[in-house]
Amino acid sequence: MNDVHPAAAHASWASSVADPLSRAAAFAALRPALEALIHQAGADSRLSLEARRVLRAVARTRPEHTLASADLAARASTAKARVRVALAELEAHGYLAQLARIAPHFSAALPPHTRCTPAAAPTVEPVEADTA
Repeated sequence: MNDVHPAAAHASWASSVADPLSRAAAFAALRPALEALIHQAGADSRLSLEARRVLRAVARTRPEHTLASADLAARASTAKARVRVALAELEAHGYLAQLARIAPHFSAALPPHTRCTPAAAPTVEPVEADTA
C-alpha cells in the first residue's frame, strides 16, 4: 500500500468526471464550436445532404447518446448503410479533422469507416518484365 497516495485520494476527482452534471456541462461548453462547424458544413455545397445530417447528429450528441452506426442513422434520418459513406465524405472534406480538434472524444467514438474516394485505393506501379 502506498502511504503517500492513499487508495481513496482521487475518489472525488474520479466521481466528478463520471458525474452526469459534469458530463452535461462539458458537452454544453463544446456546443458553440460544434454549432459553428454544423453551420460551416451547411454552407458547403460539396457535401451531400446525408453527410450534413450525419455531422449534425454527431455534433449534437448528448451524454446519453452513442455514436454507433445504428444510433447515428436514426438521429440523422439516414440509412445505416449510408452512414459510412457520409463519414467518408466528411473525412475527405476535412470535417472529421475539425471535429477531432473540437471534440476528440467524438471522433474517437465514431464507427470505423472506409474511404470511398479513388485516392484511398492503394496504387500499385506495374512491374515491367526484364526481357534481356
